[in-house]
Amino acid sequence: MDGKKIGQVKDLVINPEEGKLDFILVSNGSWYVGARVLPYKAVMGIGEHAVTTESENLLSNIGDTSSASNLLQRNIEIKGNRVLTNKGNLIGVISEYEVDEISGKIIRLEYKTAQDESKIDIVEAADVLTYGADVIVVREKQDSPHPGNPSESEDITPKASGGENDGAAFFKARQKQFLLGKKLVQDVKDASGNILIAQGTLITEEIISLAEQYNRFTELSQCAK
Repeated sequence: MDGKKIGQVKDLVINPEEGKLDFILVSNGSWYVGARVLPYKAVMGIGEHAVTTESENLLSNIGDTSSASNLLQRNIEIKGNRVLTNKGNLIGVISEYEVDEISGKIIRLEYKTAQDESKIDIVEAADVLTYGADVIVVREKQDSPHPGNPSESEDITPKASGGENDGAAFFKARQKQFLLGKKLVQDVKDASGNILIAQGTLITEEIISLAEQYNRFTELSQCAK
């Protein structure tokens, strides 16, 4: 390590299947001009102002590293991504995430709640089901009553007349509003693998109803752009 600056960190390349950082995208010029990738396993340290590695020779051109190139093309982002539960409820937008410095594994995500963007909540990485290009799907929490504090419990899990959680209904309504007018970037298939809603379809209320009928609302949300 010779103490030389070799570029600026431009992006973190996420491996969505393993939930970790695989590469760091480094550029010594404008965005993607002369950009190279550094394998995360070659990172020696991450400080407040710099990322260090043993040698510049450990960086390679994007085109020479097929795995990095494939991950970049998938364009998996974390910050700014919407968070959906596996039941199709929109719960917020990712504001930050924490990574284990040694392994590169994502540990937990912070998100601004959909009901109040001034509030921050946390989801543990173990509860993340899918890291997508436009949405992160997490396991829906099962809220339980708090003994000795019934008023707080009622605030957390108010019940609608139909037995559905009011908060969940609110989130789902917001998510439906968000989806209207967007297009599908890939097919949505039914449980048998048949195409239910084709790529390029404009999302309408009828399309949303169809997806719900076949229990494919989450997939519809993931494929919309």
